[in-house]
Amino acid sequence: MREYHGTWQLDLPDLIRMNQLVRRRVDFEGFENWYAALMPAQRLALTYCLCEFAHQAGVTDAVFEEALAVARLSADHPIVARLLGCRRNGVSGLLGMYEVLTALGDADLAVAFRLFVSLFGAAEGRVYRGERKDWCNHWWHRDLLDERVVRDLLSDPEYYRTAMRDDDRLKR
Repeated sequence: MREYHGTWQLDLPDLIRMNQLVRRRVDFEGFENWYAALMPAQRLALTYCLCEFAHQAGVTDAVFEEALAVARLSADHPIVARLLGCRRNGVSGLLGMYEVLTALGDADLAVAFRLFVSLFGAAEGRVYRGERKDWCNHWWHRDLLDERVVRDLLSDPEYYRTAMRDDDRLKR
């Protein structure tokens, strides 16, 4: 992560790690270890990034319910209910979620983090399972569990122009 004008942002290695931790299943232990090693402002950045990426992948009511079950959280939990209220406000809900997250104490942010880990895993998992090499154009859907692919991404200044099909040249 890097600090940019007073806020923390995830960089490419962090984005790769996020996707690796949900690729086969949601690796809660991996996420929790990462979260524990961060400073509070970095925890907020990671939590919000998971929220944003989950919503970009597509959060439906079914995805939300799946995520709650996997995270072992109830829709009645006060933090979940606050965030769910923001979600129901549509696109502006992401800004509302950020405002809620910034006001949370450590214990409540940890609950939100668990929710968004699960939500990202459910939403991104559905998208990933539907992707095909011949038409996918997302770098994050490359084989991020293969170290050769990760090295290739990290060494390519235009990694964002790569996709699943680019893995073939590395695996010959």
